[in-house]
Amino acid sequence: MSTLVRRLLTIAALVGVVVITSISVAAQGRGGGPPAAAKPPGPVPRTADGKPDLRGVWSGAGRVGFTHSALIEEHEGGFGIAAGRSLILDPKDGKIPYKPAALEERNRRRDDVNAYEDRASHCEAYGSARLHQFTHDIQYVGDLIIIESGTPTRQARIFDLKKTKHLPDTYRFWMGDSIARWEGDTLVIETTNFNGKTWMGFGDYHGPNAVLVERWTMTDSDTIKWTQTITDPETFTQPWTMDSAFPLARRPNLTAADRDNEDDCNEGNVQVRHLKNTYEKEHGLAVPKPLATWR
Repeated sequence: MSTLVRRLLTIAALVGVVVITSISVAAQGRGGGPPAAAKPPGPVPRTADGKPDLRGVWSGAGRVGFTHSALIEEHEGGFGIAAGRSLILDPKDGKIPYKPAALEERNRRRDDVNAYEDRASHCEAYGSARLHQFTHDIQYVGDLIIIESGTPTRQARIFDLKKTKHLPDTYRFWMGDSIARWEGDTLVIETTNFNGKTWMGFGDYHGPNAVLVERWTMTDSDTIKWTQTITDPETFTQPWTMDSAFPLARRPNLTAADRDNEDDCNEGNVQVRHLKNTYEKEHGLAVPKPLATWR
């Protein structure tokens, strides 16, 4: 068994509830499964002011199940996670351009004995690079655009189109502070002010001073192209850009009941307790130090 496959098994211990739940409910019309297209896509729908109407429920999982819920770069498959291409568009080699010290830290996090540090296993926020395979419920309320992601933590992001300045640097959040604007037919979301706790995938991360720029572009009535550019000179040698494993596809058959179901994350997950025991045995800590210093 290769090292990467063993690591994928560890990922499964962390996000197994997420993956298994999402795949099982896909057949019921929710989660990350493929959409059931009732008719060929039409032109981009528009609101009264002429902007693309993004409202609806979308998923970037495609037709092969979960591929990148834990790994962004090209990877083998294993235990509920299908093999997948690199999501990185730039640089062309498909590798995250870590600085040497940051790469060393990423690899430390990927060590099996440190898997307990992954924030997703603690029912805390997923980084935006990890959200594309879950459903996105997009709603408009006046000048607000609300995107609720169907992760076990049901993350809701609210963007005020009237907002033009970021909060002061002293304010730090799991999902950062965002400014959204239209550039032609593309919704551009710039996010700063991170707390540095979220992971982009299994061990992958950006620092608290990163600037993330997402671009949401409708190509027809049922498809959104999503990309994200990450700039963080403290962590990476250059800015880099990723996309979703598949374009976000409309999920027209979701009902209100499906969208309102409550998820309970993986609190009480036996696998998480095993990971905690492994971590403490390796490091001799009653509470993992990286977690204790974040409280």
